[in-house]
Amino acid sequence: MMKNDAIRRAFQLLKEQFGVEESELEFKLRERGRGKLYAFKECPQLGDAGAEKHAGIYFGKLEKDGLRLSIEGSFLVGAKARRGVLNLSDEEARKWLRGEDLESDVKGYVILKWRSYFLGCGKGNGKFIKNFVPKERRLSS
Repeated sequence: MMKNDAIRRAFQLLKEQFGVEESELEFKLRERGRGKLYAFKECPQLGDAGAEKHAGIYFGKLEKDGLRLSIEGSFLVGAKARRGVLNLSDEEARKWLRGEDLESDVKGYVILKWRSYFLGCGKGNGKFIKNFVPKERRLSS
């Protein structure tokens, strides 16, 4: 399977933003339109036709200014990330999981981590980290 420009860009951004090399990852990426990326493992039993039918799990999206990881993408990358990971306190983690933005001087995309859990990816502007947790996945209060 040939890598398209979006996949090459995604691996380049993983290295730049989080310090993760493509060779460290145990999955491949596939683009499914509009910069949406899905992570999957090849299955020899299914062959190429089977792999095309199964998109994998939503990994993240290529944005104009970087790679925004999904919650699952943060899990897949977080343990190997050497930079771009922000450790949260208990209270910050509760705020994040309720869908609130966090005060921070961080700029750019970061993976949010609480204890040993990766909570997703946010984007800092130097004052706040924007929360991208979907409404249906947020904690109520």
